[in-house]
Amino acid sequence: DFDPPMASGGYAFPAPEWRRPPDDGAVQCTHIDAALAKASCARLGYFQDPYTEQLIRVNRSSGSPLIHRGYWSRVEAIRQTVLRFVQEAPAGGVQVVNLGAGFDTLYFWLREDAGRWRDDLFYFEVDFPEVLSKKISAISRRQNLWPMLDVSTMEELTTRSSLGLREIRTKHCRMVQADMRISSELTAAMEGCGLRPDLPTIFVAECVLVYMQALHGDGIIQWAASAVTAPSAMVMYEQTNPHDRFGKVMVKNLAERGCPLLSVYDYPSMEAQKERFLARGWTRCQVADMNEIYRSHLDQSEVERIHKLELMDEFEEWHLIQGHYFVLTASRPEECSWVHDFNIFNHKTEAAEEN
Repeated sequence: DFDPPMASGGYAFPAPEWRRPPDDGAVQCTHIDAALAKASCARLGYFQDPYTEQLIRVNRSSGSPLIHRGYWSRVEAIRQTVLRFVQEAPAGGVQVVNLGAGFDTLYFWLREDAGRWRDDLFYFEVDFPEVLSKKISAISRRQNLWPMLDVSTMEELTTRSSLGLREIRTKHCRMVQADMRISSELTAAMEGCGLRPDLPTIFVAECVLVYMQALHGDGIIQWAASAVTAPSAMVMYEQTNPHDRFGKVMVKNLAERGCPLLSVYDYPSMEAQKERFLARGWTRCQVADMNEIYRSHLDQSEVERIHKLELMDEFEEWHLIQGHYFVLTASRPEECSWVHDFNIFNHKTEAAEEN
């Protein structure tokens, strides 16, 4: 362990080598780790997702029960937050913008069930060209997925951009290849893909902004708050609490893998994250760590069901890990009531007994 120098406000910044420029390749590969874990969860019955293993090569189920429960809670929290927004948005159109989508399959999960889908929904996935080109190639090889994208031929599925990039821009799903850290590139790409400022929109950032320098993440948060004039919300899931013993180990391990949490010291607490959003165009913000989300805001009958899938006895480590991840929702404008009321924090459940 090292003792980093204290910054203003009493917060410690990491040693200089931890501030090295990010390895874009390594950061982009974090989406593979997430996809493999989600595919493993799906195979074991934690949640329905027959799509991830069609997009990446999965040899076998991998990961411990602790990892599976963590990914289940992550997926469930994001899914339920997005679903409630989609269900609450008035008729006439709604948009979902998945920032740093990687190989995520939320679009297909929404589309597969008539109870979740609405025909005036437009879904955007944003990520580096290097990532989305692989996803587009995988979808191109899986003709069984094409009907869910409203196409039946390769010509309908993909087009070529002015830069020669292969794109998916179907009736309901548009894949946007851009470096989100460059706000002008993100703005132009989203406008070019048909993001409508007059439609209610929810932005999703699942383990994305924490891997960027704070000023880039700040820019994305501010861009999202002003990208549409209609009511909008943002849901974010990522790491926190880098200063305690467990947090130091978490940060160090990711840095050694070439995936430094570049902004975790700029916003080291949930309260700091809340203030970050409120200072950048969002009028309300709620946040809780994953221990609270798991205990109080997820369907407890589902919690009991997944506890029976695998035995787990690392409860101390489980609570430590869950205490270092959080879900945050932000919403605007102030005068719109439904956009503040939809989220996961307003659906409290009875705490389940721990198995």
